[in-house]
Parts: sequence; C-alpha cells; structure tokens
Amino acid sequence: MTGDNADLDLLFDAAAPAPEARALFVNAAAHRALGAWGARMDLIQPWKPFADALAGTPARLVAAPQGPYDAVFVRLQRQRERHLADLARALEALRPGGRFAVCGPNGMGGARIADDLAAMGATGAIVSKSKCRLVVGSLAAPLGLAQWTRLDAPRPILDGRAVSAPGLFAWDRVDPGSALLLDVVPPLAGPVADLGAGWGALTTALRARQPDLAIDAYEADARALPCLERNVPGVRAIWHDVSRGLPRGGYAAIVSNLPFHDPRGEDRGLAERFARAAAAALAPGGAFHAVANRHLPYEKTLDAVFGRVERLDERDGYKAFRCSRS
Repeated sequence: MTGDNADLDLLFDAAAPAPEARALFVNAAAHRALGAWGARMDLIQPWKPFADALAGTPARLVAAPQGPYDAVFVRLQRQRERHLADLARALEALRPGGRFAVCGPNGMGGARIADDLAAMGATGAIVSKSKCRLVVGSLAAPLGLAQWTRLDAPRPILDGRAVSAPGLFAWDRVDPGSALLLDVVPPLAGPVADLGAGWGALTTALRARQPDLAIDAYEADARALPCLERNVPGVRAIWHDVSRGLPRGGYAAIVSNLPFHDPRGEDRGLAERFARAAAAALAPGGAFHAVANRHLPYEKTLDAVFGRVERLDERDGYKAFRCSRS
C-alpha cells in the first residue's frame, strides 16, 4: 500500500460511535477507531491483502452492506465505477437521519467527492486537510440510487465470450501483456496455476486450447472470483494473497501477468513476491511463464530467484519470460 493514512484519520474524526449505533466502513483499512466501534461495525474490503490486515480487529468483514446503519464511512478508491457503486450501496444502507462520511486523497480524486455525492442527491460539509477531502452529512430520506449501484456490475465482454466487471485489471479486454504471453506459452501439462488471474484472460484462453487442463486461478480481488468461475467452468478460483506464498512444489507450470499496482497505488515489490512464490510452488522440471511491462527491470529479480531465465519475446511495451530453477 502506498501513501499515508491521513485520509483515515480525517474520516474517523467525522463521527464518534454512539451507544448501540451500527456502522459500515467501505474500502476498509485497519485504524484505531475500529476498536471503539467493535462488533457493531461491518467492513467491506475485497482486496485480500488488505482484508487479511483487518483479521485482528473486532469488526466483521462482510461481502455487501447489511443495513440499516446509523453511520457509513467510505474511503475513496482509485477505480471510479467501483467507488461510485460502493458509495451508492453505502448510502442506500444508511437509515434516515444516519450520518455519512466520505474521504480520500486529492491525488486519487478526492476533489470530486462532493460533486459525486451531490449527483446522488446527498450534500454535506466539506473539509480539506492534509491533501485530502472529506464530506460529512446526513440523509433525511432514502435515495433512489439503483443506476449508481449497477455501475460495477458484471457484464459481457469480448462479444459475449466472457464476463467481467469494472474495477478488475483490464476488465473489458485482453490486455497486450496477456496477449503476448499467450502467443509464446507452449502447450502445458497440469496442474497449472495462474497468479493474479483477474477475470480470467489467461486462464480462459489456456482452457480453450486444452479443455482438460487443471488450473488453479489465484486472485486477490474477491469480486473477480464470480467472473472467473463463470468464464472457466471447473476452475479453482482462489481468493488469495500470492505474496504470502503458495502450496510448495505442486505445479508443473505457472503463468502470470506480473502486477505492479495494488488498489492504493504502485507497488513494484509485488512482482518479486510473485516470482518467489512461483519458484517455491513449481514441481521439479516446472516452468514459470511471465509477462511484464518492458520498462520495469524485472530481469534482475527473476535472475535472483530462478536458475534459468529466457526472454521469449517483446512487443507493445511488454516482455515475456520462461523461468525455471535449473
């Protein structure tokens, strides 16, 4: 995660817990204020590494709002459709007279928060501090926000050949990096792992080529899993933080479009953690097939982790590799 937590401090200064009050925290992160709310606060956090960081809090993780709530806290996220949909669902779950607080860094779009709320029919007081924007208000009556809550809904892509949703990586297309990797990956023997599988760009294509191929698709974003399962029947779609490791020595082949972002910003260390997890998870004689942005110096990382690294091809700003331990 990049950046500091100034937006979290500002967000939770907006409303102190009242006795018996229930609250919702969307795009949740660990903060000292969670202890004051205790089990009366529900948390929504689909990103597995961030969800794992919340495991020790007294609040509970939920997949969707379970209102009505007396207060809702929404932390801005980068992907706009997902943020707007989550914000609308939070407001819909707020009881009449309940209090909302929405906050985010200006560099992530915080300056638009008040306008977005106004477009939904909600207005409030605006506070600017520490390069963040906070809007706090209350709702006198429920709002009709169905059109907003559907903004991140799964939908057909690629002329109906797959399903995906806004907020996932390259959600409406096969990105050039994945296309390059698919062009150079040979037929594979299973079992295979796809690391950071998203909606299934790699897994879908591999299964189309080899219908009997056994694939475990690991993905940190919980909202990708229903798309994966629909796009690739029979796939094991696993909500998991690959950085924390994989089953050791069990895969004949592993593929990955190496990431360098999490939902809060750039994290170039992700690729190294993925590579180390892949190396430990390969069976003897197995290979790791990976693609990365051409400008990122991943050869040094791969050379340090694997015994043999071959650059297979390069185009459209990406480079593809085959790595093995011997």
